Amino acid sequence: MSIIDTLSAGFGTVTKRLWVIIVPVALDVFLWLGPKLSVAPVIRDALATLQTTMRMMAPGGGLDAGMAETFQVMAEEIQATVGRTNLLALLAWGRLGMPSIAALRPVNPEVDRIIEVTSYGQMFGLQAAILLVGLLVACVFLAMLGQEVRGEGIRISTLLQSVPRYWLRLLLIVVPLGMALMFALSASLILGPLAFIVWALVLWVLLYLFFVPQAVTMAEESPLRALWSSFLVVRTSFWSALGLILLTNVIGSGLSLIWRNIMEIPSGTVIAIVGNAYVGSGLTAAAFIFYRDRVAMWREMQQQRSTDTHG
Repeated sequence: MSIIDTLSAGFGTVTKRLWVIIVPVALDVFLWLGPKLSVAPVIRDALATLQTTMRMMAPGGGLDAGMAETFQVMAEEIQATVGRTNLLALLAWGRLGMPSIAALRPVNPEVDRIIEVTSYGQMFGLQAAILLVGLLVACVFLAMLGQEVRGEGIRISTLLQSVPRYWLRLLLIVVPLGMALMFALSASLILGPLAFIVWALVLWVLLYLFFVPQAVTMAEESPLRALWSSFLVVRTSFWSALGLILLTNVIGSGLSLIWRNIMEIPSGTVIAIVGNAYVGSGLTAAAFIFYRDRVAMWREMQQQRSTDTHG
């Protein structure tokens, strides 16, 4: 199928089984109405420590007026962004195809029930725990879509048996990959003008590994086989895969701006959550269909070549 046909098939799959969006909807409702984990105290302490260090290192033991003003502006900007971030937003693994719009909502001290994180140890420990739980939630969602695209329908018993296995396999992939990407991006900071080479390499790797979630949760591949299968799908259908990935990201990013504006109006949050869950699920289902069809095509090509060789 063409890219447009694949997208249409993805949305058709979700429309026929509309209740598959229940997982992203439930996650967004929790992020919207549930308590918020705020790291504002940790950010304030970090900025205060940084300011003290800069003063000690500055000539004369103090910052000049220009530097002090620049630091104050920077501190206010960081506090207004990172300081108002809900740590529970890490539950949404968007890069694996788990749609979420409520994760983008900043913490509002006037209306939200806030639990403050007060130390670095708490922050890093909670980050790790939340990411692990979020990955499990994403596995449930991806496994449901995988069953639908395979044509099996949702089987709860199979789901309960397979999700822990998917979670472990994806964990064995994303942890080393995440560490490698963090090292690469950190190295790019010291490369100066050559940093674009590292960024290009990172984007290239992410492109070829785009279909790893589909390989794990639909084809039930092992970690190494999932990496290889995703690489083969992109290599054998490079321009189609690139087009699907770009179009998926453009649609998702463009609509997220619309959903965020809708969330500003009364009762708009419900509309945004349901709409984003539907569109995001359709885009993720399209990726499953693309992977399924391209793997089938590649296998047919291999069988044809084997037949021609033996013939």
